Amino acid sequence: MEAVDLIMAGVAGLVLGLCWCLYRCATLLSGWQVAVAHVWRGGYSDLERLDDFFHPDMSIGTLRGFDIRDGEGSRWIEDEVVFETPDGQRIHAMVGRQVQRSWKPTGVFRIWYDRADPQRVTAYGPGYWLFTAMLAFAALAFIFIWGIDWARTGQQPQWLAELTKAEVSQK
Repeated sequence: MEAVDLIMAGVAGLVLGLCWCLYRCATLLSGWQVAVAHVWRGGYSDLERLDDFFHPDMSIGTLRGFDIRDGEGSRWIEDEVVFETPDGQRIHAMVGRQVQRSWKPTGVFRIWYDRADPQRVTAYGPGYWLFTAMLAFAALAFIFIWGIDWARTGQQPQWLAELTKAEVSQK
């Protein structure tokens, strides 16, 4: 398998990710509504936060252990929240989100809920998905501008070669 084949597989993955992000953004804007949620039952106990404080940047060996959804310096938690719809209906729902590791998460935050089924909630709104789509598009543009030719020919793009020459001549 050549480098071009690997790049094209990556391009396919980026395109699928871009389509998913745009779909999710459009779905949230069309049928979902924003609400302010209050945490009813938190998913990140004081003992777990203290354990994370004493084990910075290490998940293995902690009370919570390793979770693939944890980010760098963050933890994935699931909270039970309560919020009100515009017609005054009080809804309890579970929502997952990432919080800063070893810090007490906020008790009030914005969620998006499905108007047709208010039990379906998310902490990530259309702005998050649009920003992620823009990052995927930027990665695709970066690959198509110079990555494919570099992988196919094995030679650096002209602008990168000139940049390297300029750095060598300055030394």
